[in-house]
Formats: sequence, structure tokens, C-alpha cells
Amino acid sequence: MKNILLRKIILTGTLCTAIIIPTIAQGANAQSILSKDLEVSPIYYKVNHWSDNFLNELSQKYEVEAVFKDKDLNATITMEDFQQLIKLTLDTEYSNKPDALTREAIVHEMTKIWALKTENNLDEIMTIKMIIYPDTGEIDSNYSHSITVAYMKKIAMGKGTGLFDPKAETTYGELATLIYNTDIAIEQDSQPIINPIVRGKFETRATYEVKEDKVIFDFELMSHYTKPVTLTFGSGQSFELVITDALGKEVYRFADGKAFIQMIREQIINPGEELKFQDVWDMTNKEGVKLTSGKFKAQIKILAMSEETDEKDIQNEFSKVIEFSLD
Repeated sequence: MKNILLRKIILTGTLCTAIIIPTIAQGANAQSILSKDLEVSPIYYKVNHWSDNFLNELSQKYEVEAVFKDKDLNATITMEDFQQLIKLTLDTEYSNKPDALTREAIVHEMTKIWALKTENNLDEIMTIKMIIYPDTGEIDSNYSHSITVAYMKKIAMGKGTGLFDPKAETTYGELATLIYNTDIAIEQDSQPIINPIVRGKFETRATYEVKEDKVIFDFELMSHYTKPVTLTFGSGQSFELVITDALGKEVYRFADGKAFIQMIREQIINPGEELKFQDVWDMTNKEGVKLTSGKFKAQIKILAMSEETDEKDIQNEFSKVIEFSLD
């Protein structure tokens, strides 16, 4: 594999998660080198670009050296080089182009490529409304959703100071990093679901979104078992969701005012499969008062049992707590 882009030092080991996170970081690594003249022994430094690690990893896997050769990694990329690099790495049939060369436009385009290669509908991916960067408000609304997804997938995590700097033009060093991270994200999301642990278990995962004076909860029970497992529900109620305020007072309970069929039912869940649920709270408490601010806690419980899971594990694996705020 190619490795001609090594810049002044030989990198040992592989990139770890900590290296991946500062996706559009700034800075430089410095290595102290002693002169061979033992009598004088002066010290000087070789400064390496912060993106060298990512660039070297790309060159190990893809034929990108012709594009990056003699490039100033702090220089703004060209549209032609962007398209060529995408063809060489992420998508050999790539024929599109970003709206601009700004960070927000490039990250938006990279997220679209990730969605295409992993067969995800980008518009349907649920995200939590949150301030990812101190300058989140400066991001164009046309790009905000995809940039949030990029943050979730660790395609782009912002600069070293935590800023995203959406209007700045993308450099060659940043593009190398974004391509590397997108390649990793595509690899991870394209792999079949494999049981990650020796002993199987269930996992409850949940997200929420505040939208149009409602809080929408999406949650799922996922099986990490390597064989089909039968779940038993004691009634027609599959889950319970209870919301309490900052003082611990209950303001909402899913089952209130509802009637459920009283019968035992079974459902088989296959390896890597999820049972998905959703509930919507209209932000009204039990006294009928609309709540528009405050801190809350949502306790979610999947009301199922399994012969594979003991009572203690059920408490941990079939429940999830979400803390959220209303402004």
C-alpha cells in the first residue's frame, strides 16, 4: 500500500478514538531532535501538520498521493480536487459537487455521501436539538440537520477550540481528515450487526425531540443475542413512560386514561433486531397546565420478560432514563 505522504516522521501504532474526535482541529505536533554532533548537541524542531496522521492513513488505503503531493495543507481546496478525492476514496462514481467550499457545505456533502453509501435516508434520521458548537447559530439552516448527523457519526466534531467556523473555507488538511472520518463511519454503518459481547443481553436506547410544543420520544429494545429470543408481555401494554419534574413530582404517565387488553402475549426478537416504540407528551402536566420551561426526567420501561434474562438484568436492560429541559 502507498505510504509516500509520510511527512518528516514515521508514525507508529494506529489511530485511536481520541485522535478521530478533533476532526477539524488546528495546531501542530513538534518533535525534538538532537544533532549528531555530540560535542555541541544543538536542539531543533521538526514541525508536522496536525492532519498528517489522517493523511498517512488515507495513503495506506487509497491512491491519493497524486492529489496531495506538494500541497499546502493549510491552503483552500479546489472543487476539482474535492471531486477527484471523493472518487479516489469514498465513491468511485461520484459526480456531484458541494454548493461551496465552506466548512458547512463540505460537511453537508460528506454526510450526504455517508447516507448514500450506508443506505440511510438523511432526512429521516432523528436528531436531538442541541447546541453542538458555540457558533451553531451561524450554520446555514439548510445544513444544520446534516451537520448534526455528522457530529453524531463523528464525521466532523469541530475545531480544537470547539468552534465549527461554518463560513470558513475548507483546507486540504481538513478535507483529508473529513474523508478519513467519513470512510470510518461508512465502514462501521455498513457492517452487519454482530453480537459485540460473549454473553447476550438486551439494550434499551432512547432519544427525544422537542417539536411544535410537544416532546417526541423514540425508543427501542435491541437484542444482542446470537439466537432468536422470545419476549413475554403480560398485557397489551408494551411500555411505560413516566415524566417527573425537577422536584421529582410526576407530571405525565403514558398509561393514564388508557385501557389495555389483559392477556399474555409473546414476541420473538431475532439477533440484532429492535422493537421500536414512540410516545408523545404534549407538555401538559396532570393538572392540565402547559409546561414551557424546567428540567425533567423521563423513565422508560419496556414491559417484557425473557427466560434468558434474570430479574436484576431486566431492571437494567429493559429501562432507560432521559433527562431533558424545556426552554
